[in-house]
Formats: sequence, C-alpha cells, structure tokens
Amino acid sequence: MRVDFKPQRLLRNLVLEEKIPNGIRRIIQTQGKNSRTIDMELSNLDSLGNPYPGDYYVSSYKVYDTKSSRLLKMMDRQVIGTANSQTALITKNASGKYDNFIITRNNDKITKK
Repeated sequence: MRVDFKPQRLLRNLVLEEKIPNGIRRIIQTQGKNSRTIDMELSNLDSLGNPYPGDYYVSSYKVYDTKSSRLLKMMDRQVIGTANSQTALITKNASGKYDNFIITRNNDKITKK
C-alpha cells in the first residue's frame, strides 16, 4: 500500500494520522447506520523484521463500534526476531463473546492456537 495515496473517501473519514516507529498510525471513522472506528498501524517491516518490498502493509488494527465504543475485532502482529512473529486475532461472534486465536511463525513452521 502506498501511504501517500489518499483518495477523497479516505480523507473524508480520516480522523488522525501520525508517524510511529517503523510506520504510520491512522484512525478512520466511517459514517452511517453501522458506523465504525478503525485504528490501524501501517508498517514498513515484514513479519521477519526485514523492510517490506512494497511500501507499507497493515500490521495491526482494531475495529470499534463508534456508538458503544466496543471492540468488534482486532489483529496485532508482533515481530519477535528475524524468523519469528506472533499474530493475535480477536473477533466478536454472533453470541457477543470473543473468539481468540494466536498464529505463531517460527522460521518456516506456522502454528495456530
């Protein structure tokens, strides 16, 4: 994703953009009946800690219901070393409870809990 590419729709919904170490943080708020607040971090380092060959990618995000401020889903990636990363996923299911998943990458071995 090119960070400098900002279509009109993104600019209209962009609440905050700030520089963080190894990337950029953006907060976007959608409008309408099911309005959402999206807090995302764009990183220029891949899951192995190397510079990403493209431009930037979404390394973590949180999606909130704007009206109630409740977390709906989340993805957070932590680069542990040059061959290791851990990704946490949280989603709200139909019953209102949260499902948690952990994806661990250790060299070429990927495990899911």
